[in-house]
Amino acid sequence: MDMFALILIFSSLSCCLSKEYKAVDELNIPQYMGKWYQVYKDKFDNIFQKNGICSTAEYVLGEDNIVKVLNKQITNNQYDSITGIAYYDNDDCCGYLTVELKDQSPAPYWVLELGPIVDDLYDYSIVSDNNAISLFVLARDVDRFYKLYQEQVDKSLKEFGFTKAYNKPEIMNQTNCVINN
Repeated sequence: MDMFALILIFSSLSCCLSKEYKAVDELNIPQYMGKWYQVYKDKFDNIFQKNGICSTAEYVLGEDNIVKVLNKQITNNQYDSITGIAYYDNDDCCGYLTVELKDQSPAPYWVLELGPIVDDLYDYSIVSDNNAISLFVLARDVDRFYKLYQEQVDKSLKEFGFTKAYNKPEIMNQTNCVINN
């Protein structure tokens, strides 16, 4: 494929974004910690998810602003989990982090949008990468998310460009989950 074709493809991918595609300017890490439920995922999942359901993420702040990560889900009626860390590469600033899950390469973890603060914690978060391919929409409470925030988040996802065949959001099944705290 020649260089002109590549430029044309990448230009077409970013032409339709009406919201600036960047991470949030401010992220209060302690208010991001705790348990999250994944309510939307990307179409292709990631290596860990493999069509899992009832996906959760737990974040615990460790030393030097290193976040300990524990992702859980149910895959083929079996409990599954993966651990890792998240951290800032350079500055302790903004929503640009890197996540390293066990046996995986480091990956960008961009917090694109944050919900309101409820009980001193962000209530939802839209997370992707630097190319708007992966997608994780996280919520503290699944029912509250669908009742209060789904419409706003759907609008934001469209404005961020999550409308293509490769990155269109899919609902993560969070019903009848048996993953224990």
